[in-house]
Amino acid sequence: MVFQAETPVMAAPHPPVTIDVIAYAPVAFFHCLHCESIWQHTDVRAKARREQLETSLPPDLRDQYQQLSDWVRRMDEAHGRRVRFRIVDAASVEGCLKSLRYGVRHYPAVIVDGKDKSTGADLERATALIERRLAAVTGGSE
Repeated sequence: MVFQAETPVMAAPHPPVTIDVIAYAPVAFFHCLHCESIWQHTDVRAKARREQLETSLPPDLRDQYQQLSDWVRRMDEAHGRRVRFRIVDAASVEGCLKSLRYGVRHYPAVIVDGKDKSTGADLERATALIERRLAAVTGGSE
C-alpha cells in the first residue's frame, strides 16, 4: 500500500546568482596562525596591518576599490541570499585566468553567473545585469 504525503513538498529555493568581481584589491600579509593569534592582541600589529592596506594600492585604485566595496555592500543589502559575491584580485593567478576566460581588459569587472559582463567603473550597468539575471532566475516572483 502507498500513502501520499498530506502536505506538499516545498520546492528548493533558487540558487543564488554568482557574481565574480575582478578588481585590483589591497593586500595584507599574514604570519602563521599561531603567530597571528598572538599578534592580533597587540596594537603594534594592528597599526602595521592598517599601514599595509593603506599603501598596497595607489590612491586612485584605492578609491576605486572603496567605491566597489560600497557597491557590493549595497547590492548585498538589497538582495541578501539571492546573490553571492566572489571578489578576485586581478593581480592574482585566479584573476589572470578569469580575465583571460571572460576577455576582461579593464577593471573592475563584474561577471554575472559566468554569462554577462560589465567592465570599468560603470556599476549601474553591472547593477542592471544582476537585476535582470535575478528576474530571469526567479521568474519575477521575488
